[in-house]
Amino acid sequence: MNKDELRHVLRARRRALSSDEQRRASLAVYERVRAFAPYREARSVMAYMACRGELDLSPVIADVLARGKTLLLPRCGAPGLMTARRVTDLSQLVSGAYGLMEPAQRCAVFPPEEIDLVFVPGTAFDASGGRLGQGGGYYDRFLARTGALRAGVCHDFALTACVPVQAHDVRMDCILTPGGMRCTGGQPNEHRRA
Repeated sequence: MNKDELRHVLRARRRALSSDEQRRASLAVYERVRAFAPYREARSVMAYMACRGELDLSPVIADVLARGKTLLLPRCGAPGLMTARRVTDLSQLVSGAYGLMEPAQRCAVFPPEEIDLVFVPGTAFDASGGRLGQGGGYYDRFLARTGALRAGVCHDFALTACVPVQAHDVRMDCILTPGGMRCTGGQPNEHRRA
């Protein structure tokens, strides 16, 4: 199956989930995150605002703020370019590119090289950390600029045997799903910096 076919199949499967199934899956991921040592140790955490059936990280975002960690959320700019913006309150979010909620322009840009942990949404992942995103390349370009630990987040059914990847595609260090955590060959208990 090529990338477009895989995206089509998995997006349809996400859309078929009931709101209760989505809520239970998101809460299960939240419990995984709370038990995740790199999350507990991280000072700066980049999350995302869910869209189109992605796992909702709202409980994680609330926990990041409650613990006094630096919360970062992506803001899309020119085609394929994304920055991490510091958010101290969700009232700082506006409707942005592609209809996503993202930090307002006034939110400070945070240096990618200073981020400890990035939660990365994906349409699909495989056991070696391969990721199938939405197709815009925003995350691949951004992740190439940070030494942060990369934690993919997806539904259990989005873990596939093999995701078609290209040389520029950035692999994840671990994958978090409602059913568990999988290491992908990286060192999820050691913080990596470029």
